[in-house]
Amino acid sequence: KPAMIRPLLILFLLGALQGVIGWIMVASGLTGDAVYVKPTRLALHFVFALVLIAYAFWFALQLRVPEKERAKAPGLQSWTGWLIAIVIIQLVFGALMAGHKAATAAPTWPDINGSWVPAGLWQPEHGVHNLIDNKITIHFIHRGLAYLILVLVIFYTVKIFRFNTAGRVLKQAGKMPLLLVCIQVILGILSLLTSNQIVPNRWGAFEWMAQLHQVTGMLFLLSLVAMLYLTRKPINAQLS
Repeated sequence: KPAMIRPLLILFLLGALQGVIGWIMVASGLTGDAVYVKPTRLALHFVFALVLIAYAFWFALQLRVPEKERAKAPGLQSWTGWLIAIVIIQLVFGALMAGHKAATAAPTWPDINGSWVPAGLWQPEHGVHNLIDNKITIHFIHRGLAYLILVLVIFYTVKIFRFNTAGRVLKQAGKMPLLLVCIQVILGILSLLTSNQIVPNRWGAFEWMAQLHQVTGMLFLLSLVAMLYLTRKPINAQLS
């Protein structure tokens, strides 16, 4: 169909861009026999991967979800948009956590190395670089955003089920963000508590928890993308 040309072209371009960024990321980390990728480049690669996955999922929703299942809900749509923005920031800090192996810097919970406001949180001589290079700062922000997102999603879920004209699909989809964010928080805590068990060149409990944590984070984002789609004003137009 002619209406499908534009989305498919965008998917192709996003895939090509992701490939280029991936090559630059890997090539820049080749130094002799060592392979090291800067955490900031890893985070950039991860963000573009999320954009590609989210757009592909949006396209699939356009093909699969009947327009009658969508509901004009500006309030819910606004909430969803803000949540997606915060979650993307959280996923960036998650990528920085992975790149710096920052879980090992504070393998404790609910405190951070015995303190709620840990030492070394902000080193003045590093300025804004603390946000991308200071493991404790990254750790603190990632945890804080997790708690904030959990609270926001609880309120968001209540708001969904109070929405009078929510259809069957919208109500079913509305359950997923809360379910996934709860699983995500639990996996994040388990990743922290098992990070002191890391053994080089061995796949253990931490690696399983960390990978599941990342996958659940992406599914959580997609659940919000679905909600954004379902709360858009229904239109009788072609795919865009």
